[in-house]
Amino acid sequence: MPTPSEEWKKLQEALKQAPTKEAREEAAQAFREHERKQGKKSDPVLVSLAFKKDYPTAVRISDIPKELEKNPAFFEHLKKVVVEEDES
Repeated sequence: MPTPSEEWKKLQEALKQAPTKEAREEAAQAFREHERKQGKKSDPVLVSLAFKKDYPTAVRISDIPKELEKNPAFFEHLKKVVVEEDES
């Protein structure tokens, strides 16, 4: 398994915070930096099969930073995915 990049670690740390406006902006910036380092390969879509949630069920990877900044529920959802990955 590849070692997480510094940008990915910054994203994980930002997502461990409470979903304040500042934490959401920090997470969005860390995600942008991570994507910039990865290079533009494609624009896949993150899909959640959750029903009746306060965040979109399909988000283009390129739109994740915008969604992180504006939507605390999406911040919490991504926190579950990214931080749990770190702890496993």
